[in-house]
Amino acid sequence: MQTWNRRDVLASLGVLGSAGLLSGCGEPILGESVRSVGKGGESVPAAERSAPASAGAPVSAGVADPVSGLVGRWSYQPLDPDTVGQVAYELYPHGSCMYAVFGSVISQLAEKAGEPFRSFPLEMMRYGATGIGGWGSVCGALNGCAALIGLFHREQHDKLRDELISDLFLWYESSRLPRFVPGPVADEVGVGVAGSVLCHVSVSEWCKSTGHDAFGKERRERCRRLSADCAMRLVELLNAGAEGPADFLDLTDANHACIECHGKGGQGDSSARMSCVRCHQFDRTHP
Repeated sequence: MQTWNRRDVLASLGVLGSAGLLSGCGEPILGESVRSVGKGGESVPAAERSAPASAGAPVSAGVADPVSGLVGRWSYQPLDPDTVGQVAYELYPHGSCMYAVFGSVISQLAEKAGEPFRSFPLEMMRYGATGIGGWGSVCGALNGCAALIGLFHREQHDKLRDELISDLFLWYESSRLPRFVPGPVADEVGVGVAGSVLCHVSVSEWCKSTGHDAFGKERRERCRRLSADCAMRLVELLNAGAEGPADFLDLTDANHACIECHGKGGQGDSSARMSCVRCHQFDRTHP
């Protein structure tokens, strides 16, 4: 595993020296919205650059995006989960969870492919901190993961995209986290089962499990390590290729029952897949 320090991470993102993320040396992110240059130097229409992903090939959207016209410029290449996890851990203090997860993957792809990843305006991902601007809604680490999945699976109707997001979210809900350990000498922060993809529920459950305060240094370290865990899990899923992993996680029996009753075909008063029982209390008359 490659060892990264904070300077290495920041340098890979172009935030050291005169080259900032917003002024990268490559083309603008949407600079070639219609045409691209082929192998022989000729100009190739975006529609002719479409190519479905095949086994072993980088994961990318095979159909040109109708807005940007881009096809292969934002293609995923397999990454090392351990390296990505360490980079996410190092990035966390500079922008919190969503920034750390998204930046860890983008920086590694920038190392491999250069542009357009090197010029991505990564600062925008800081909005996801503490459940989106401090609102405690969806966990920023998951938000960053879902954004990356959407970047590499851009088709309007993409079943695999939704399956990857679902698998990641179910793993987060049900796993004892964090697992990542930043080094041989690291303070113990304790683990907990979030039971929900919501930031405030996830943190509260961890506080109950560990006895730590939600505003203390232990909680910050917990979320920092959790960001590394999520980045590593995401890369494992993306590395599986165009077909995704062999087996996707499934909803619990309780969730299936809730959806059957309240979803489409039932009462039709709820549209969700997240765990219900962490937030909703039921009396004895409820099925």
